[in-house]
Parts: sequence; C-alpha cells; structure tokens
Amino acid sequence: MAISFNQPLWLLVLPIFAYPLYLWYGSSRHLPGWRRNLVMGLRISLLLFLILALAGMEFRFPLHKQSVVFVVDGSASCEQVRDRAENFIQQALKKKKADDRAAIVLFGDDARVDQPLTADPSFNRIESLVNPDYSNPGEGLKLADALMPRETLRRVVLISDGYENSGDLMKEAAFLADKGVRVDVLPLRQKQGPEARVESMVLPQRLYPGERFNVRIKIDSNTAAPVMLRIYQDGEVIGELDSQVNRGENSFSLSAMIKESGFHSFKAVAEFKKDTIAENNIAHAFTMVQGPPAILLVEGSPGEAASIKRALDSLDLDNRVIPAYKFPGSADELQRYAVVILCNVPAQALSADNMEAVNMAVQNMGMGLIMVGGEQSFGPGGYFKTPVEKALPVHMDLRGKKEIPSLGLLLVIDKSGSMSENAGGYAKIDLAREAAVQATEVLGPMDQIGVLAFDSEAKWVVKMRKVDDLAAIQDDIATLRADGGTSIYPSLALAYDTLKKAKTKYKHIILLTDGQSATTGDYYFLARKMEKAGITMSAVAVGDGADTDLLELLAEWGRGRYYFTNEAYTIPRIFTKETITALRSYIVEENFSPLKASGSEILQGINAVPDLQGYVASTVKDSAQLMLESHRGDPVLAGWQYGLGRSLAFTSDAGGRWAAGWAAWEGYNHFWGNMLSWVLPRSQDSSLQMEAYIEGGRGYIKVDSDNLTATSLINRANIITPGLKSQRLELQPTAPGSFAGSFSAREPGVYLINVLQKRGEETLGSISGGAALSYSPEYGKVSRDESFLQQVAARGGGSVISKPEEAFADNLPPLKGIVELWPWLLILATCLLPLDIAVRRLNLSRADIKKASSGWRRATDNEFQEGLSPTYTRLQQRKQAIQQHRKTMADNSRPEAGSITPSSSESGGSPRVDSSKQDKKHEEGSVLNTSRLLERKRNRPRG
Repeated sequence: MAISFNQPLWLLVLPIFAYPLYLWYGSSRHLPGWRRNLVMGLRISLLLFLILALAGMEFRFPLHKQSVVFVVDGSASCEQVRDRAENFIQQALKKKKADDRAAIVLFGDDARVDQPLTADPSFNRIESLVNPDYSNPGEGLKLADALMPRETLRRVVLISDGYENSGDLMKEAAFLADKGVRVDVLPLRQKQGPEARVESMVLPQRLYPGERFNVRIKIDSNTAAPVMLRIYQDGEVIGELDSQVNRGENSFSLSAMIKESGFHSFKAVAEFKKDTIAENNIAHAFTMVQGPPAILLVEGSPGEAASIKRALDSLDLDNRVIPAYKFPGSADELQRYAVVILCNVPAQALSADNMEAVNMAVQNMGMGLIMVGGEQSFGPGGYFKTPVEKALPVHMDLRGKKEIPSLGLLLVIDKSGSMSENAGGYAKIDLAREAAVQATEVLGPMDQIGVLAFDSEAKWVVKMRKVDDLAAIQDDIATLRADGGTSIYPSLALAYDTLKKAKTKYKHIILLTDGQSATTGDYYFLARKMEKAGITMSAVAVGDGADTDLLELLAEWGRGRYYFTNEAYTIPRIFTKETITALRSYIVEENFSPLKASGSEILQGINAVPDLQGYVASTVKDSAQLMLESHRGDPVLAGWQYGLGRSLAFTSDAGGRWAAGWAAWEGYNHFWGNMLSWVLPRSQDSSLQMEAYIEGGRGYIKVDSDNLTATSLINRANIITPGLKSQRLELQPTAPGSFAGSFSAREPGVYLINVLQKRGEETLGSISGGAALSYSPEYGKVSRDESFLQQVAARGGGSVISKPEEAFADNLPPLKGIVELWPWLLILATCLLPLDIAVRRLNLSRADIKKASSGWRRATDNEFQEGLSPTYTRLQQRKQAIQQHRKTMADNSRPEAGSITPSSSESGGSPRVDSSKQDKKHEEGSVLNTSRLLERKRNRPRG
C-alpha cells in the first residue's frame, strides 16, 4: 500500500506558500493568540488540501484477484476439435481460486459472449453460434478486453489453431499487452488426414459465340487418390473426367464452346476416394459471351407463347422457350438473358428465389422484363406483394374502384399441432397467418372477412365482419396458434351457417389443412347446401400428410379450385390468388378497342391496334407510363424504369383467348419488336474494361476507360451477391481513366457486377461482369503454422500453455488498485474556505463565545420547556392548589395564644403526630410525583 501522485510537480508549490504564511503570522500579533493559531491552521490545511488535489493524490494497493477470459476459436477449421477446448476450460475452472473470475468468448467471423464474467461460472459446453466461414481472433480479443474490469489482474487465454483470415490478431495482442493484459495461447492441434481440394478454375472472362476455349482446373492434394471431376455450364454437365491425383499440385483441362451470348456460369465438382473436408471440392467461374441479346420466353402451359415465339423468330432474335418449372434457379443463370418474358405463368410455378432473382436482375443488372396476361397471370396468378410485382409497372390489386362487387370470404384454417412443424425454414402456422393477412389486404371496405381455426373443435379467430378496420382484423389473426387434433367437418358446417347470412354478392370459403380429419360427415350434402346458398369453396392441401382425396373432392363439389403444395412458402400466394379470383372483378371479358393513353416509342409506326376480347384488371403505378388503356380505364399496356432495367405489362393474353385478332394482325411482329427494343438493356460500352476478384473476404473492382479525362464521371457498381442481396459502390478514381473500389464478399458463389458510367443523370456506358468465391478460406489452407501462435503469445506478453492450471497461474505482472483521493481533498478545501473567512472577519472574544454558549443553552431549555408546556403548566397549577389547600387547613387548626394543648397521656388517647411534619411529608410526596411525571415526559419519544 502506498500514496502516489499523478502530477507530483505541484508539490513543489508547498515551500513557496510557507514564507507568505510566516509573514502573515508575524503581522497578526494584534489578534488573540488562540484566534491567530486557528486562522493559521485553517489556512495551512486549506492550501495543503488544494495542492494535494492538484498533484492528483492517490491511494495504491496491490491487486490479487484475476479475471480470465477464454477466447475460443469457433471457425470451421476447429469444428472437429471443439470438444478439446471445452474439456480444457472445464479443467481450468476447477483450478480457479474462489475470488477469481472467468468468462468465455466464442469467435468466428464475429464474436459472442458465451459465458459472462463471474466468480462462479457454470460451464458444460459452448452454446453460442458464430459465422464459422471466417476466423477473426482479433475480434475475440477485443470483446474479451471489454469484459474485464481494471481493478483485477487480467489474462486472455486464446484457444485456436492459429489460422487467421480476417482481422489483425498481432495488433490486438500487442494492444492488450500495453494495457497490462497477458495473452496466453493454447494451440488446437488436429490430426492431418488425407485431404485434397480444388484450388482454382480458370477460363477466359470474355468470349465470342462459337469460340472454343479451355477450362483449366487446379487440384492440390497431400496424398495420391482417384478422383471423379465434373464440369458444369449453366447447371448442366458438359464434361466428366475419371482420373488420379498425385501428392502436390495437379492440373486438368477441358475444351468447351458456347454458342449462346450472354453471361454463363461454370462449376467444377471433384469427388475424391480419400478426403477429409468435402466443402473445398468445388470451384466457381464465369464468362461473358459477346453477341446479340438472348431472350427467355417462359410459358405457363405448352404452346401458350407460340405467337410470341413466331414474332421473335421473324425478327431474327435469339430466343429460348421453356416451361415454368425449368426457370433458371439462380441469379447468375438468369444473367445470360437480356429480356425475360412471362407468358401467363402463375406465381405458384416460381420459387421465392426465382422471383427475387428476377427483381434483382431488373433493378441492379438492367435486365428487361415483360409480363403477358392470362387467367394465371397478374393478380389472379398470385403475384400480389411479390418481388415480381415490385418490378412491374402495375399493382396487382384494384385501387380506387368503387364498382367492385362485394365478397364474403371465410378462411377455414387447420391449427392442429402438426401445423407448428417447419417447412422451408418457417412454421406452417406462421405462413398460414401471413396468408390470411395478405388476403385481407386484397379486400375492400365493402367486403366481409372471417377466420375460423380448427383443431378438435372450431374456434373463431375473426368473427364475420366488414373489412373496415384492417389493423384490428390483422391483430386478431396474429393470435392464431397451433395445438390439438384435426376435425374438418364441424368447422365447415359452422362456416356454412355463418357465411350464408353474409349480405355480399359473392361468398367463398378457403379450406387449408395438412392432416387427416378425425371426424366424418356428409360432405356432399353440405356442399349441395353451399351451392344453393351461392357459396363456393376451394381447398389447399399442405404436405403429403393431408387427405388429398377428400380435399380434391371438396374443391370439386364446392365449384372451386384444389391446390397441393409441399412448399409451405407458397401458401400466401395461393390465398391471395384465391381471394382475387373469388372477387370475379379481375378477369374482364368484353370486346373493346384499346385506346392510346400517351405517346410512346412502342407505338411508333402503329396507327391503330385490333380489338381485344378480354384482359386482367390491374392498377397502373404512379410513376409508370400508361400506353394503352381499356374502355374501363384499366391499363392494357404500361411500362416504367425500375432501377437499371425496364419492365412492361401487357394485361391481355398472347392470342389464345382474348387477343386472337392480334396474333393475325400484320403489325404484330412490329409491335413486339418495338416492345423488345424498349426493354432491352443498353449495349455494353467497348471503351470500358473491368477486372474483378475476391481476396480476404472482400471483392475488388477495377474499371479502365479509354477516355483518360473521365475522372470527373460517376462510376457506380451494382453487385448481386449469391444470396440475392444487392450492394452499391461508388468507384473512386485511382489514375487517369482508372477507377477502383471494394465490397464485402464473404459468401461463396458468383457475384454479379454491373458498372454504370454517368455524367450527371446521363448514362454514358456500362459493363457487366462478376467475381467468384468457390468456398470459405477456412477450407482453403490444409496445414497450420504453429509458429504464428508463438509469435502472438510473445507479442501479448504471455506464453504457449498446455496445462489447465496455467490458465490461473500466479504469473501475471503486478498491478495495483487505485483510489483517487483528490475529489475528497477538494471537498474538504471547499468546507474549510467559509470557516476561514468567518474566523478572520468576525470579531469574537471569549466572553462573546461564552455569552453565545449561554444563550444557546437557554434557548435550548426554553425550547424544551415549550415542548413540555401543556403538561408542565397543568402539574404546576395542581401543585399550587394542593399547597394552598394545606396552608388553609393548617391555619384553621392552629390554637389561640395562651391555650394549653393537652398531652397525649393526659387525654388518654393515642399520641398525635406533629402536623408540620405531616404536611412536609405530603408536600415531599407531591413534589416527588411531579418529578416522576416530568421525567416520564422527558423520556417519552417525540412524535
């Protein structure tokens, strides 16, 4: 224990004040001695406290308690040896002293606290989860530092294999050492098994159609083993190689050729007979084939897009027709097409990733999109609130339409226990709730909605009511929970009894279940009663466990539609599709002549268009351009700019039912040529060259321009990640005509990149490309460098440990706790200052002090008496009254002068007690009683 000072130079000021104090003391002899000594003492104390406070006086004492944080590697490379780290921590905690505290931190790409700092940790195994694809031990050390308090000895035990691919561990270890934190290291060693990995796949990034090229694959192996190597182009196998890999580097090559223009992705997959890590047996690459734009034509049913196909062929445009189930499964596969045409394709035929990829490709890559109508398209096709709707120039619902007939919709939803099971990452009951919510959003204020949930019995979630308070209805739907069995018939009977009373033009029931009904009933008779009441019914079967035969019959008897899905995420789309179909206002089948709403490039050279017999009603978006409209004012053709791309909505069909006259119209090919010219992305700028690569979890883009004075131009990169997330990046000039930037790229797969060069709002040029990350760097390096961990321990002031007791060893650098005294010294100086002024300014003598003391005592007594005055006065009055009475009695009994008082012996009576003594005795007793009463009064606690 010791006293120390932060600013000891202030102590040199003390002698400077000694001489002025001495002079003052000598010149104040006119003051009384006691007063002069008091002032002198106060001034010395005041100056001493101020100077000690300025000097930063502290009280230091040695610290003995330890705070130890175990920082554990949670990356993929340590997954097989996690149990060793857990066992070490368990054994180390048994060696901990009672006052020592411990915590556990897990790190991967990020860091999490698994166990907080405590003196009594309860640890069995690590429960926290981190991103294992990267190893950032420096982040773990930062979090450990934040957990440990300064008033303890501090230690970090890093448990890792020493493979760092993110952050700067050396820098963090040195930083902790400078703060007095010791960094010890426990290496996680694992046995080296047979391991081979695909190191790279290389091919030209730009090609011409029909150009032959080589795909080169490099494989690194620590052992000789057979290998089966497959090469994929756009998801299809283009080559297989059954061969052998030797120890070290191995190279393989495959010749290939691409005829179609656009973006093409490649993937190499190796299967080894001897291998430890399967995640590094894959590689990604891509190429861009320059040539005319390719068009993807997707049709909802075979032959539906035949007329469009003939128009594209007549225009000599490269096109490909596919059914909806063959839609490209990823954004990089979709990137090979300049335009996608959806011809009467229902939303249910596309996955959630398909629709998100379409949205991203239009918004960030500049792809064109055209949707052609039909009974399975737009709103009736289930596109309400989907990513595809966001990219189109029309809303799928009808907004502001007053003549829409009313609908009574009753949703009968299975809420049995099986509905709580997950499907595609979501509980089925959660998706049913979302589906019910979306169905309410399609309805208007004149419609009615009811939600009836059933397990072993039916219960109302939302009783039949008008859709006049959407928020309240949706709040009630949110209370839907899964529990119980399955009983369908009673719930349908209750739904019929309720819906037949609804005063709406149309009445519709949607039944959703994933199980078999535990009860039976006369479903056919119930369906006939529904038909008489004007009620229709559709059924949705979720999963193979549903009673598909019964549900299909119910949909047929109910004059509705039957749906089966194994993908629960499609439930909301089915509900909105059914709701829109039940409204019967979206399909307009009337003969009319489309009207030109505004001038457009698409209608150039077209004076008149043939009549149409029908279309799908929708609502044009505010910022979209309405080109053709129906006799009812609904959009027939509308377009807009969506991000970097353009999209068109043609709400009639391709000629099979409503636009038969258009397919035979002589201007049909010209019309489609104009539409495609309008949505096609701007051509690539040959004056721009782009290079992109990924390293250390970041992607790097470099763009070179032939224009060396282009440093003032805006170069914006749009990136689509493998997970269909978008990033935007402003490239910065690095040299005349050169621009560069970097972005986060930590997810394996192909990153699509589009760079747009602009001057203000004017687009000057663009270039597309990409970069590929085959797998996480955690799987890339087979061997581990243990010398790196030794360097980390040395930089952190620690050592490489192996025994559990070393985690709490008494080898930490000495550290002292600090209690700062200067705040208290300032408080004391502040209190002494007014006292010093009072002693010097007030002319007081000892007599004054005695007088003040006496006055104070009197005031105290008076205050005490005043506090006792009611009782005291009453007692005094009583005492005086008794004394007066006794005096009167004594005067009356006193004998006259000269009379002789007979003695007791003479009177023959008993001896008489002297009256004066008797009075005195009574008086003493009275005073004693009064004193006792006063004493009790004083001792009584005051309220």
